[in-house]
Amino acid sequence: MEPVILTDFDIEILPSEVKRLLGHRGVPGAAQDRGDRSGEAEREGTDSAGRLERAIDEAISRARELLRTAGVYVVGSGDDLPGSTVFEGLERVAYCVCTIGPALEEEVTRLSGSDELLQAVVLDAAGSVAAEAVAEYMDQRIQEEAEGLGLKTSCRASPGYGDWDVREQSKLFRIVPAERIGVTLSESSMMIPRKSVSFAIHIAERPERLRSENSCRNCDRMDCPYKLLE
Repeated sequence: MEPVILTDFDIEILPSEVKRLLGHRGVPGAAQDRGDRSGEAEREGTDSAGRLERAIDEAISRARELLRTAGVYVVGSGDDLPGSTVFEGLERVAYCVCTIGPALEEEVTRLSGSDELLQAVVLDAAGSVAAEAVAEYMDQRIQEEAEGLGLKTSCRASPGYGDWDVREQSKLFRIVPAERIGVTLSESSMMIPRKSVSFAIHIAERPERLRSENSCRNCDRMDCPYKLLE
């Protein structure tokens, strides 16, 4: 199980995803029922939306400067996770850990301590979007390796989501040399840096789904091609 390590690759941080994560709805006329102050309220809402747009653009620009993208994956089997019913009997499984590095969350901490809370919150959201983009990049690379073998891949599954217990994170870290890209695991199975993602993918002619409806209940992504619940 020779690890594949990728570093300093480019990803895209979509403003729309940052907005979604912030719960932004952007409806300028939301205050239209406030009597003769409706115009003022609408202007205030528009100004607020404009400030948020600028904050998002600035956060994405700053995030690009702070990213240190890296990922490592190992192709093994389901038996490499003893006692795990999710992967039992699967012949070929790719286990992966990836990260955007520690610099962005260090900057979020600095901004929070300087009472620059809006900037901190928006930059943190940009970092979360970036971490997901890194995971998607690594997912794509694993798909390409599988296609070279004439095989297909399942959707990603991560410890702590759906039926895969977060306590099995430590088992995954025994398979993947995550320390080689600067990612470690806390006693509570949380990854450090926090903007990191771990996952597994089944590789086969007809890969298993790996996700149950519980996975969808724990996810707020609306455009996922693998969603099981409407």
